[in-house]
Formats: sequence, C-alpha cells, structure tokens
Amino acid sequence: MRYKEIKPPVELDPYVKCFWFLNRDYKRIEDNEVLWPDGCYELIFHFGSSYEINDRKLEPEFLIGSLTRYHILNAKGNIRLFGIRLKPWGLKFFSDIDVKNLRNQFLPLKDIFDNEKIKQISKVIKGMDLEEGMLVIKDFLIGLRNQKNNKELPFIKILSEIYDDPIGQDLQSVIEKSNYSRRQFERKTTELTGLSPKKLSKVARFNQVRLKIFFNPEIDLHDCMVDYGYYDYAHFSKDFKESIGLTPKEYKNWILKKIKQNGVVFLQEE
Repeated sequence: MRYKEIKPPVELDPYVKCFWFLNRDYKRIEDNEVLWPDGCYELIFHFGSSYEINDRKLEPEFLIGSLTRYHILNAKGNIRLFGIRLKPWGLKFFSDIDVKNLRNQFLPLKDIFDNEKIKQISKVIKGMDLEEGMLVIKDFLIGLRNQKNNKELPFIKILSEIYDDPIGQDLQSVIEKSNYSRRQFERKTTELTGLSPKKLSKVARFNQVRLKIFFNPEIDLHDCMVDYGYYDYAHFSKDFKESIGLTPKEYKNWILKKIKQNGVVFLQEE
C-alpha cells in the first residue's frame, strides 16, 4: 500500500484541505475503507478495480458528500486513485449545487461538473504521480472557482475557527461576534457546508478526538473524554458508535491491533 498527501497551493488553500494519492491492492474480504465524518467533501478519480458501497458500484470519478455517520467502501483488486479533500465549505466555491442535498451521498462527478472535462482530467492524470496530477486538477479548480462567492471569505474565516477549534469556541459567542442573527448564521453555515453550525462543531470535535486516539492509542480514554468536553462516557461512546461504528475502547483496540500487524494507512489520516 502506498499513501501520500500534499498541501494545496496557496490559491486553493481557503477551500482545499489537501491533495492525496492511494495505491492499494484489496485482496481479502475484510479489506475495505471505513469513512467517518470529518465535515469535508472528497473528489475521487480512481483507476483499476472499482469501489462499491451498499453493493452499488461507484463511477471511476465520484464525490463523497459531507458525512454525518460512518460508511464502508468495498473493493477487490488493485486501485490507484487521486483524491481532493475539500474543506467543509470548499465545494460551494466550485459549484452552485445545493450542498444540503449531498449529506451522506456518493455521486458521479459528472452530476456536479462538466462530464467531458471530468473524463479529460481522468484520462490525463491516470499515469501521473501526485505532484503532476495536482497541477492538472489545480488548474481545473481555479477555472471553476466561483468569484461571486469570494464575498463569503470573511465568513469562512469564522467557520474555520469553529472547525479548527471546536472545544475552544463557544458557538453563541462566535455568532454574536459575527454580527449575524442566530437564524442568519445557521442558514449561511448550512448553505456553505451542508451542516448546521452545531453539527459542524460536533463533527470537528469527533474527528479531533478520533485523531488524538489514533496517534496516541495508549491514551487514557477518560482523560481524553474530559479534554474534549464530553461530560460522561455514555455520550462519548454514543458519538463514536454513530460516527465510526465502534466505541472508543473498540477503536483504540482496533488501532493497537493494526499497529501490531505492521501498520495500516487510512484514507482520512493526516
């Protein structure tokens, strides 16, 4: 398995979290990808075998919408892919599609962007490495960038504060500082991200605590729970179960097991 990711060029940094590459051979039935909520959108170009979700074969070029619960992608054989991880508000700057309708959706990119252009990009990047492919996709995204939405850049700075520091940001205080009413703030956040401010904060918090456990699997779960603002284990465990299909303890043990098996790379790690 080979996985690599790189940061976006400065022109795309407000909207793109990273570009990434994966080359993996799915040999066993249990070889799959568990996708969990992180608030982001993924643009996928993949070659070789195909991914399936709920026994439905996905197109070679597809979008993963903002997830509110875990999903499992299955595959058999070798897959080589390019991914573009958009920040929670990123897709809105490249498409006029109503992102509220994309929650937990896996859609062909041709349903969102020009089909001929998508096929052309897919053909060009098929044999490229990540750096070369990124340059092709960068030009595509810059060409799509919706300049009329640039007026929203000050607002996404506010959303960035919520997303990057969900524990340290009190939503009510953030709304008051934004000079929007609560209703206006909630509507604007949902229009840009597909998620309410509360859900965006919840997803961001879950993803941060999950990464904390991932990189520190020996961590004391009670201390972790308290550090991230969960006041009881039942609430902590419920969030995990809904988001990844495992309790915090099961997730911790899963990571430790994978480490003993000489490591594993996950599609959404940084």
